[in-house]
Order: sequence, then C-alpha cells, then structure tokens
Amino acid sequence: MVLFDSPEELHLFDPGALTPAPHVAEHIPDAGAFFVDWATRGLAADRAREIESAVNGRRNQNGWFPLESLDSIGRKGFWRGPLTYLARMTADDARILQEWATDGLGGDQSNRIEATVDHLLHQQGHAAAATWAVAVRPRTYLDAEVLGDRLLAAWEYNLGSIRAKDVAKSVRRWNR
Repeated sequence: MVLFDSPEELHLFDPGALTPAPHVAEHIPDAGAFFVDWATRGLAADRAREIESAVNGRRNQNGWFPLESLDSIGRKGFWRGPLTYLARMTADDARILQEWATDGLGGDQSNRIEATVDHLLHQQGHAAAATWAVAVRPRTYLDAEVLGDRLLAAWEYNLGSIRAKDVAKSVRRWNR
C-alpha cells in the first residue's frame, strides 16, 4: 500500500497592516527592546536615552521594530553609530524567519511565503511576519517560541564580539 502526502492547504491572504496576534507576539522578542537593553548597559542615562529614542523613533505603528528602518545603516560611507550594531544584530533575521515559516514546504508555496514574510519583517516587524505565517499555515504547528529562541540566539551571537566600549565610542562619535 502506498500512501501519498497531500499538499498542505495554505490560507494565503494579502496581509495589509497586521496587528500581531498576542499568542504569537508573546514568544517573539522585540529587536528594538533587546538592542536598547544590550546597548545601554553601562552608559550614562543621557546617552542611554539617546539610543532608546533613536530606536523607538523607527518603530512601526504596530509598536514593533521593522528592519526597513535599518536599510541605510552600515552602508559604505555612513557613520558607524550605535544603530550599526542593531543592523549587525538583525542581519540573520530574514533567513531565520523564512526557514521557520516555510519548514516542510517546497516550490512556489515556499517562495510565496518567503517573499511575504520577508516583506512583513521589513515593513511591520518580527511579530507581524510570524503572525501572518501562523495564519497562513493553520494546520502546521509553527511554534513561535522556537522562532523566538532562534532569534535570541542569533542576536546574542551577532553581538558577541562587540565590547561595551565600542558602543560607548560609537555614541560619542554619533554626537559630534
């Protein structure tokens, strides 16, 4: 007897402006808050507020940190302020989110989900992209906690070689 896998039924929809689902968002770390906590350790209060203000000023209306707000950071000739480290921290996020969202899929289904998840990540943030993926694949158990753990591990790894004095120096240069 031969059993055939039936293709997964996807509930694709145009995401528009998404409000992250609470059951997803509770497991997804906020990139901006994580970075502010990391970058402001040991900084004077006024310097810490500057970083927090710069990060929060780039948030989406849904309150999450979209990666498109970092598009101009770290390009050749651009200043190496503290947000350069945020761009470095989130460098692997699109790949991590796409792999998580398309686990077990192939072909056109996978490509469409990858493209939409990437678009949402850059426009509306991590939780909105994860919310959409969970809604599109209701019969697949996409574990938001696993995604959150993967993101945190990547952020910690990507920031691992940066010293506190590097951040402090970048804030001083930023204020010139």
